[in-house]
Amino acid sequence: MKRCMDKVWAKITAYFLTLICLAAALTCGAGVVLLAEANAWIDGGEELRQSCYHRLCSSSIQQAAWYLTYSTDSGEVETQFADSFADDNCVLVVTDGEGQTAVRTAEYDGAVLLTVTAALSDDVARGFAGWHITASLKDSFRPDSMETALLLFLADHRGLPVAAGLPAVGLTLFFLIFSLASAGHWQDHEGIHLTWFDKLPMDGAVAAILLLVVMMMDGPFDEAVVLLTAAVAWGLLTLIAFAAQCKAGQVARRSVIGCVLRFLWGLLRRTGYVLVHIPLVWKTALAVAAVLLLDAFCVLRQDDGEFLAVLYLSQILLGGFLLYLAIGLRKLQKGGQALAEGRYDETIDTSRLFGDFRRHGENLNAVQQGVQKAVAEQIKSERLKTELITNVSHDIKTPLTSIVNYVDLLKKENVENETAREYIAVLDRQSQRLRRLTEDLVEAAKAATGNVAVNWEVTDLNVFLHQVMGEYEQRLHDAGLMPVLTEDKSSPRIMADGRLLWRVMDNLLSNVCKYALPGTRVYVSSAVQGYKVRLTVKNISRHPLNIAADELTERFVRGDVSRSTEGSGLGLHIASSLTKLQKGELSLDVDGDLFKAQLIFDRI
Repeated sequence: MKRCMDKVWAKITAYFLTLICLAAALTCGAGVVLLAEANAWIDGGEELRQSCYHRLCSSSIQQAAWYLTYSTDSGEVETQFADSFADDNCVLVVTDGEGQTAVRTAEYDGAVLLTVTAALSDDVARGFAGWHITASLKDSFRPDSMETALLLFLADHRGLPVAAGLPAVGLTLFFLIFSLASAGHWQDHEGIHLTWFDKLPMDGAVAAILLLVVMMMDGPFDEAVVLLTAAVAWGLLTLIAFAAQCKAGQVARRSVIGCVLRFLWGLLRRTGYVLVHIPLVWKTALAVAAVLLLDAFCVLRQDDGEFLAVLYLSQILLGGFLLYLAIGLRKLQKGGQALAEGRYDETIDTSRLFGDFRRHGENLNAVQQGVQKAVAEQIKSERLKTELITNVSHDIKTPLTSIVNYVDLLKKENVENETAREYIAVLDRQSQRLRRLTEDLVEAAKAATGNVAVNWEVTDLNVFLHQVMGEYEQRLHDAGLMPVLTEDKSSPRIMADGRLLWRVMDNLLSNVCKYALPGTRVYVSSAVQGYKVRLTVKNISRHPLNIAADELTERFVRGDVSRSTEGSGLGLHIASSLTKLQKGELSLDVDGDLFKAQLIFDRI
């Protein structure tokens, strides 16, 4: 054996034989564990077979459910179903909710190994809830995967893993010991010789093996087998290379961790050098060290009056230097505070600062200028967008008015064609909707820019709410909603524009009529809290509110995510802008299906 330890052919042969024997040992070991968990030696492998049979039946049921859901031709579904599953492993029978056979595959006269029945739901097969699929496994079935074939093979050959596993373990140990003993020994080389592979870092190789293991755990069975084989092959090479490095005494030198530690130590030394030579740190350290040395010398010679004077002078100079640093830091602090508070017009005076303090102050001034520029660009962009919306809306109104007028003229004509009358009705409905959208766009642009006149007047909220509910009583009743009005007994008053306030409440209650769940109550109330007055509108939403409350006031955002109802998505945005013009606040809150809007004003 010693004669073969430095031979290349012997190393390669031992390596591949180790892999083959190890793979056989691992496979047999996995088979033994699997058979033991399934009690295969007690029940003759019947539990394992039944598990495979049940898996095959479940797979056929899932395919049949999928086919029923996505069948394109419902009239020929029975013929298509029988043709599609004629060669399936199972005989499939679909029964409806009353137990009647709806669809089935071709007749089968052979033996059946297992029968499984599964009930369908809308989650499994849309439109077939309450139906059942029965799958009967044919005795002439075909395994649907390599995993199933292996499990059935183990169930029929239960003694094979034990009989083949023990010799495989012994041969694996024999060839592994030979590979480890021959590691580092090469023909025509004295002592231990490391190849290029032996010089690879072992911790990096181990990390690669762990990565393969993690990928194997998350992948399917076929990929797991390939990844496991790669991990075992790479791990055996790594083990042999590690043995060679141990013999050469270069494990630490060849490891990634050792290289990283050496790099960090060098980086730490260079960083220390740079820190020492930073101008401000160097000057400060040098000044403090000089003063301390001078103080120590003067203390030793404190009997001499001249040295005492020098001691006092050094203390004064050190205090002045520290005071100068404190003043510079205070300037920088005030500049940073102004920047944090949004006062971008206040710059830092750097004329009397030096070194790093001056550079830091200039950086803060540059940040202030950059923020000012960004804010100006944002304001300009918002103004241009608002102007664009306004101009386009005005340009659309002229042809839209002509369209609406001509549609009105067509409605007055005696059109006998029923289809033409339907077309005219669609044109009338859509043109009216487009006109409302255009008006909303103009109003949203005006409200956002504040280009709306506000006529301030004292408004009694209880009287205002009575007027609003009177206007909306019939609309709420037609929508199947029950209004509940709760008034504050103190009759709170606010300063507001009645026309704009009505527009806000009109938007809120219009949304209630569109989106509230019929058969529920709508709560409208006024309440006083300290110096504030709150107008609250609460309702239950018809559709799930899967959107954040603060996003509902954005332009073109609607609570109906499917956008199947009428509306432009501008109502709440307009309401929020008009409320701000009246020095109020619109607060929205969504709790499950409960939608709550609050108008908050200062109380007179």
